[in-house]
Amino acid sequence: MARILIIEDNPANVELMAFLLTAHGHGAVSAPDGARGIAAARAAPPDLVACDVNLPGMNGFSVLAALKAEPALAGVPVLAVTALAMAGDREKVLAAGFDGYISKPIEPESFVAELEAFLPGAAGAATPASAVPAGPAPAAIPPAADLLPARPTVLLVDDDPFMLAVLADMLGDEPVRVLSAASGPEALALLERGPVEVILCDQAMPGMNGTEVLVQVAARHPRTVRLMLTGQQDLAEIESALRSGVADAHYAKPVSGATLRERIREALALQRRRAL
Repeated sequence: MARILIIEDNPANVELMAFLLTAHGHGAVSAPDGARGIAAARAAPPDLVACDVNLPGMNGFSVLAALKAEPALAGVPVLAVTALAMAGDREKVLAAGFDGYISKPIEPESFVAELEAFLPGAAGAATPASAVPAGPAPAAIPPAADLLPARPTVLLVDDDPFMLAVLADMLGDEPVRVLSAASGPEALALLERGPVEVILCDQAMPGMNGTEVLVQVAARHPRTVRLMLTGQQDLAEIESALRSGVADAHYAKPVSGATLRERIREALALQRRRAL
């Protein structure tokens, strides 16, 4: 696991990058400006720095110069993460001394692999990221799979397509069937088509939020284990759903792949007890 320092003033970008890095087993720390980014690097040297170029006050070029001037940090790879798109911008960034360049908006499917290519031992580090399956891996299914019991179903509900893809990838090697829904009504329709052992639902969705979805799931499919995974700070409605039994558990974003898999296994064990 690598420790990645993100120097970025846009909270949404920080949340996305940290989520992706955590999902792939890395540690992510962040700073909202150049001065605090340099201080964070001095306090605990990271394995890699991802730095926005257009930072307030002290821009990315100045941050780069300060980091490279520090003997303890001179060898740390520093990548420019920027929306610069004019002809020659990439060459300008690399000529300034950045070790690499990643364009905004970042591509969730390739972001982590792009960073891992610059980590020490990159050849070994990049292989797992490039091998992340798009869904349940056929290689994980034994030849006699048709003789095994049907896999339990996990339903992921989120209006963010990339988040659905990331969560599905995290569960790719688990012995479960993963379904995805982009809205509450779509999730409820899927539940009517066949049994779902676990539903993992985001709270902030247009039209019908997560707790509203789980109220209906609890009433119509009481054996289904109902989990919530959100990045919200205001948890009053979620806490009410937990107290009333509408939701069985709540987890905060970002979540690592290992943690998510552990939570799903716990939920499946609860569902088996509930079904007895």
